[in-house]
Amino acid sequence: MNIHHARILLITAALALLAGCSAESKKNQALERGLTYFKTGDYERARLEYQTVLQKFPDDPNATEHLALIWYERGATLRALNLLAKMTTLAPGNLDLRLKKARLLFAIGRIAEARNEAAAIIKSSSSAADAFVLLTESVRDPEDLKAADDLMQKHQEKGKAPYHLAAANLANLRGDLNGAKAAVQRALALDPKSAAAHAALAGVHARQGNTPQALAEYKTAAELAPLRSPERLAQIHYLIQNGSSPEALTLLNDVVRQAPDYLPALHTLAQVALTEKRYDDAIGFLQKALGVEASDHEALILRARIRQARGEIGPALEEFAKFGATFKGLNLEKYYLALAHLQNRDEAAAIVALQQSLALFPDQVEAGLLLAKLQIRAGTPQPAVEAMTSLVSRRPDLLQAYETLIEATKALGKLAELATAVTTAQEKSPQNAQLHYLLGRVRVEQKQGEAARKSFEQALAAAPNLLAAWFELAELDLREGKTADALQRAQVLVEKLPNLAAGHLLLGRVLAIRGDWNAAYRAAAKTTELDPNNRGANGLLADFFMARVKQPETLPALDAYLQRHPNEQLATLLGGQIYTAAGQFARARDLYEAYVKMNPSSGIIYNNLANLYADNLGNLPKALETARKARALEPTSPSVADTLGWILYQQKDYVGALPLVEEAARNLPDNPEIQLHVGLVQRNLGNEAAAQAALRRAAQSPGTSTVKSEAKRLLAAGPAAPAKAPTTEQPKQP
Repeated sequence: MNIHHARILLITAALALLAGCSAESKKNQALERGLTYFKTGDYERARLEYQTVLQKFPDDPNATEHLALIWYERGATLRALNLLAKMTTLAPGNLDLRLKKARLLFAIGRIAEARNEAAAIIKSSSSAADAFVLLTESVRDPEDLKAADDLMQKHQEKGKAPYHLAAANLANLRGDLNGAKAAVQRALALDPKSAAAHAALAGVHARQGNTPQALAEYKTAAELAPLRSPERLAQIHYLIQNGSSPEALTLLNDVVRQAPDYLPALHTLAQVALTEKRYDDAIGFLQKALGVEASDHEALILRARIRQARGEIGPALEEFAKFGATFKGLNLEKYYLALAHLQNRDEAAAIVALQQSLALFPDQVEAGLLLAKLQIRAGTPQPAVEAMTSLVSRRPDLLQAYETLIEATKALGKLAELATAVTTAQEKSPQNAQLHYLLGRVRVEQKQGEAARKSFEQALAAAPNLLAAWFELAELDLREGKTADALQRAQVLVEKLPNLAAGHLLLGRVLAIRGDWNAAYRAAAKTTELDPNNRGANGLLADFFMARVKQPETLPALDAYLQRHPNEQLATLLGGQIYTAAGQFARARDLYEAYVKMNPSSGIIYNNLANLYADNLGNLPKALETARKARALEPTSPSVADTLGWILYQQKDYVGALPLVEEAARNLPDNPEIQLHVGLVQRNLGNEAAAQAALRRAAQSPGTSTVKSEAKRLLAAGPAAPAKAPTTEQPKQP
């Protein structure tokens, strides 16, 4: 080799070395900048720095870990999960990252994987108290419960608060609310500033019906928790559940203001807007979420659900299909796809979607219950029996599963066999309160009152806080005319749990049956104070006011009630109904108009207002305009379809009215008033055979009413009968 060639090689090697040093130096600088941004919460700038590093060093553990944490903090479940899975390979000993991965698996419904990962973390670490919480949250059947209990006994960490929170989870699974509360209090004694412990105590209070205490604990938990935390969202969700949406939205908007890239908060805002039928607002929140993460699966599912809620079933089905193709095998959309198929009146497709969902996520309770109900309706109750038998063994606390199991078994004609099976199981577990409760419900269906009563009493002896058994005993008392016993039960329940709305409602019902309407009114009013959206209480109040509608003190009492419940939909419906019955049509109109001015997305109020304009105020043009608004907001409501169809009929637009009233009749085939409307529209179109069929259905409906009488008169009168039907006896609701 000559000197010239040697010099060239030396220079080339030096340049390569310098380039390598330069690349490493740039990487380290980017990592330092990324860490600075990460620590200050500037996640977007940090993301860009770490992303730059990974472009040249795709397996750099530092950049991968921090990028995973950024997406974890943002709530981007799938993206964070992919990066955390990669970190399992790059840094298998990092148990904190493995626990985060397990929590994300739990969040997308992969419960068994999450449980196995939590158990593995516990077995490989002498300090894994947080993993116990996830382990116990993922218990789904008695075997899981025993395995978790054994693991906790073997790896006791009683000096750490999370261990006691896990013990509280196990106590809850056993139906031991007092034991759960004691365990949470032990956790708080060890760590008084634990946000998770305060949230757990709030959950105990909520299950006991102690709403004020639950609210206070959720507030404390939120104040102690970081801005991006499940505890803050738990407080917000509980406020929404208890009718405090304005306060919840204030807190939620404050979170978004401080952390505009926090996806769970944006999802919650969209969900609230969807519930309130503020569809454009909901779409706006989702667009912000998708701006943060274009593949945000929750936002994409919510967007399809908004289309579904708007009645855009075809586009919704397309979006769900696109989601399934994009996130192949994830199956998170299948449950909502099933709901869309049901809205499209395709129960067979809904059953297939639910089966696909449950194949991957057997713990998806809502899907399992819905599939069982559809199978019962389709005349194939046997798979529903098998599924619900499995579900109640895994989730003995899920009383809705017991009801579905009984319904399916009844459809098979095998209630006696179910009773025998439950009795056999009781011999092995004589202290199992849920088995006693299930047998009691079976005995009720078999009309064996005394046997049912004995079972419910045994359930309460084993679990004094099993309120469902308490209510069943009260129902038996009422059915057997033992109103004094029912009253005593209701009074004890209210005394023990003064913040349980259902207890006050039970008391109100018993008092009404006993004829003590003033006390019944007070109990129903207390119920709505605790639960403004309680339909049973509003129905009881409606009965109270309707029975006294002509008494001079009734309307002032109603006015006072409405002042205590301003801008609440059920209270507005109640007020409009009573004002209408009292002949105070202008006051009913003003009440409805004031409500829709504040809540322009309320189709149910527009529907009642349209009926009022048509039937009582004689303003058909205004009625038609209002009914069209209701239809736009509630495109799938049969009652709204009937209202619009009936108003078109009154304007002699029989061709326009027919598809609307027929749509209503398909969805509410047993409603005599709707059948009467179909009959009259068909008669005026000259379709006498169809008219008579609908009128016969109205005339043969159960009970007695002026609608039935009118249907019989029209049948007897024949085609020349006047094109007029009685006005609605009660305001209709979607």
